[in-house]
Formats: sequence, structure tokens, C-alpha cells
Amino acid sequence: MAIVDRSDECFKRFQKDFKKGLFSEGDGAVIKAWIREMEQFGPEYIVSNPHWRDHDLEREWAGYRASCFSLEGRIIYKITDDNNIEICLIERITPNHDYTRKDNL
Repeated sequence: MAIVDRSDECFKRFQKDFKKGLFSEGDGAVIKAWIREMEQFGPEYIVSNPHWRDHDLEREWAGYRASCFSLEGRIIYKITDDNNIEICLIERITPNHDYTRKDNL
């Protein structure tokens, strides 16, 4: 079981990209399913479920993981342990497999 949160930058970027049409309603439904599964079953389930093709990230994203919600779409997140509560912080949701770490919105 985990608590899912998102960074402010992630929320702003997702809203902007959604308005641009970079995410579909179907993408939104799959992302909601990922969040629901993360909250109900925890990160071990997400990592072990081949549907999400979850994997560790490297270089500037070291310590983060990515789950696939479409052929190119990724949820970039980090798991922290805050007094034995696993918190999943979604740092970025990208529609195009872009792992470039930029803070520009």
C-alpha cells in the first residue's frame, strides 16, 4: 500500500500537455489505473507486473523509476519511506518517452 502524490511541476506540465492534446482520455484512464494499483497494492506489485514495464532510471534520474502507460508514455516516480509509509511521488508524466530533465514549463 502506498500514498501517491505528484510534484507541483508535474501537475502543471500535465495540465498544459493535456490541453495541447498530447494525452488522450484513454491515457488518463490508464494513468488513473496505475495510481489506483500503486495505492492498493504498493510499489512491489507495480514493479513485478509486466503490464507496466516498470524499470529503474539512470544518470540524472538515478533513484527514480518509470512505468509505461502507453507505447511511449511514461510515469516517472520515486518511492520514499516517511515513517514506514511508502510515498510514491510522481515527478513527471511524459507522453513521448522523453526523459530530458527540464524544469521549463
